[in-house]
Amino acid sequence: MLDASPEVIAVEGPKPGELNEFFELTDSPEWWAPAPLDAERQQYRAALVARLGEEGLQQRALLQRQNAVHAALVGKPMRREAENSGLVLEGKAGKQGRATCLEWRLFQRQAHRYPMLEHPTELGAYILRGHGRIRVYLSGGDSVGGKLRHEVSDRVAADAAQGFEPIAHLHNHPFMFDRTPGDRMYTTEDSKSDIGGALAPSLTDVQAWRSMREHFGLEGAWLTNGLDSIHYTSEDFDRLSAWD
Repeated sequence: MLDASPEVIAVEGPKPGELNEFFELTDSPEWWAPAPLDAERQQYRAALVARLGEEGLQQRALLQRQNAVHAALVGKPMRREAENSGLVLEGKAGKQGRATCLEWRLFQRQAHRYPMLEHPTELGAYILRGHGRIRVYLSGGDSVGGKLRHEVSDRVAADAAQGFEPIAHLHNHPFMFDRTPGDRMYTTEDSKSDIGGALAPSLTDVQAWRSMREHFGLEGAWLTNGLDSIHYTSEDFDRLSAWD
């Protein structure tokens, strides 16, 4: 389990509900194993199956659905978002699997603050390994999206300088149902049919990952929806598209 009372990192001008936390864990194989389908995950999955069906919940189906939404935006800048989902569908970037225990525990912590299906939000986490330890910097708030804080990334860079490997930045792509333009999920007419949950990175995601790689040597990036995850390598960052 995660530490019940982690260190809280203060930031300037926090957004509503924003919380930045630091965890230090013993590096054991259990953290990297696929998360078991415990009662809470079963309930979460069952609620999604009720909305989408078994086939519709498969990651390939979610990617195809999101790709079609973006590909339809002919002549608009957001059409480029179809580039990355297309690459993932073609098997040219990313490795899919079940969410690991560590990914699930971080997702679960955010979901306990804001129920993911009723009130979707995003988390972000820097994950480092070294000296027999796992260091996690977890950020989340009452919003879809989040701000990358230098108060956090500066500590990640300092850890990297002390021999901790920055193996990944993790964030979630929540499911977003019943969207209406102008809602708290930043919905527009173009995005109202995008239900989320697909694990292809946005162009903004890839741009951020490349910056992290330059800043402190980020080795990978993970996307999760609480059930599935897709892991991207540093080499994938160059295969994927970012805003020019």
